Amino acid sequence: MKAPADRLEKSHIVLILLVSTASFFEGYDFIILNLVLPYLRDEFGLSVQEAGLAISAIALGTIAAFLVLRLGDYFGRRALLMWTVLGYTAATALTAASRTIYGFVALQFLARVFLVAEWGASTVIIAEELPASKRGIGISVVQAMAGVGAVAGSAIFPLVAQVSLGWRTMYLIGVLPLAVVFFIRRSLKETRRYVELRRLSPEKPRSVEVLGPDHRKNLVLVALLWFFMYFGYTPLQTFYTDYARNDAGLPPGQVGLIVAVAFVVGLSGYVVAGRLMDRWGRRPTSALFFSVGSLSTALAFNAPHNVWAMGLSLVVGIFFSTSYLPLVSTYTAELFPTRLRTSASAWANNVLGRVGMVLAPTSVGLLAAGFARPTGGAGGGPLSGVGPAVSILGLSPLVCALIVLVFLPETKGKELEEISA
Repeated sequence: MKAPADRLEKSHIVLILLVSTASFFEGYDFIILNLVLPYLRDEFGLSVQEAGLAISAIALGTIAAFLVLRLGDYFGRRALLMWTVLGYTAATALTAASRTIYGFVALQFLARVFLVAEWGASTVIIAEELPASKRGIGISVVQAMAGVGAVAGSAIFPLVAQVSLGWRTMYLIGVLPLAVVFFIRRSLKETRRYVELRRLSPEKPRSVEVLGPDHRKNLVLVALLWFFMYFGYTPLQTFYTDYARNDAGLPPGQVGLIVAVAFVVGLSGYVVAGRLMDRWGRRPTSALFFSVGSLSTALAFNAPHNVWAMGLSLVVGIFFSTSYLPLVSTYTAELFPTRLRTSASAWANNVLGRVGMVLAPTSVGLLAAGFARPTGGAGGGPLSGVGPAVSILGLSPLVCALIVLVFLPETKGKELEEISA
């Protein structure tokens, strides 16, 4: 098969824009759940423990997405993308009409299933269609849109929270752009590599093939990358606001400002990581970002308790840690043949890797109990122990750096067929 030109064409840019909507709405969907949680507790009469169980149940949809994503090797990338867009749109629209917490959780569970599968399909499409020399930056830009979606959701929430529909408006807003994008994507073609594969090998694959001896080593290594990435990345995202308010004693206004600035500035980390992957290579870039990201996460939870020191440390932490996603996604897309590419992503990320995302909050809680102190931070209250706990878990991506440097090949500039061979 003829390799694509070694530069981005107009068609590549259009493709990036189209599939970026999957990442945008992943970020949007994840952030609005956090934003509407207090309103859900009030409307449905939830305790803190019940709210936590609801969030955990919804998060299980990211694992169940395995059942949908793996179908991309059987039915094609385009079909998977179209049906997941439709499924997510329907689940999001129905979420706005929820009348019980059980209905809300069930619909958001389904939304996560389709959304995460859509996100995985988007990464595979970009990997298969972009030139080898632009693959890293392409995947990084697509995934950076998750940060844009989170920022957009945070920005519009104060404007719509007071309307008559309240929190339901956030889910209705999420429907309109997706409905438009669904029709636009009708013109999206199947990837060249998948079409060529079906021409040469009409026999459809089985998702368990990737568990065979030819691919097992790479699958285990990539799954470990996802696990330790999530295990170190999730606590930073989940617990920083609580730490800044309760342990550091910063007022809510300053905490909101720090988090907003850090995420806006930190988005540039995606682009920098993508460009460095294509210029320096995957291995040195991964070593740099995983190592500095781990240390900067620890720094963010141990900086002096003032707005400047905490703000700067969080900016550095977000800049490096958010780039874990494109680094691991690039290796996941590159190390497996076209026949099994979405199956490999489903197994490594959704089935095995996301376990780290599920275990991380509980692990922080268990560790924090051991570090708790009776007297505390700038606010005068007790220290919860969250800071030391997150600092320890935040070092786990160092394992990712070790895996890349010791076990994984350099794939910069190589065609996917050359890598998987």
